Amino acid sequence: MLKWTMALLCGIACVAGVSGLFIQVNSHQGEMKQAASAPALPEAPLNAQAAEAIYKQSCIACHGTDLEGKMGPNLQKVGGKLSDQQLYKLIQSGRGGMPAFKGTIKDEEIANLARWLAEKK
Repeated sequence: MLKWTMALLCGIACVAGVSGLFIQVNSHQGEMKQAASAPALPEAPLNAQAAEAIYKQSCIACHGTDLEGKMGPNLQKVGGKLSDQQLYKLIQSGRGGMPAFKGTIKDEEIANLARWLAEKK
């Protein structure tokens, strides 16, 4: 009887281990697909004046005159926390209370704004 119980427990442990392995592999593949589908930052040189103009037009109401934050978070040192690629994706897609700007602002302008913000460290 003890042998059958041990064999059953061993079998359950094996099934659980294999199931856990497949779950982990599938979640990793999902992360890879998500990373692959992330929008690529368009190549363009930084134009600080144009970035500031876009900021004043689209961002100042929530993030403040000096990037100090109002309804939205403080952006004065956002470049120390997020890369230009991460900022580009965030501006395009939005998050939380921040709207997506993909259809409102051109991709090149979003990329320029993301590069400008990434320099704020």
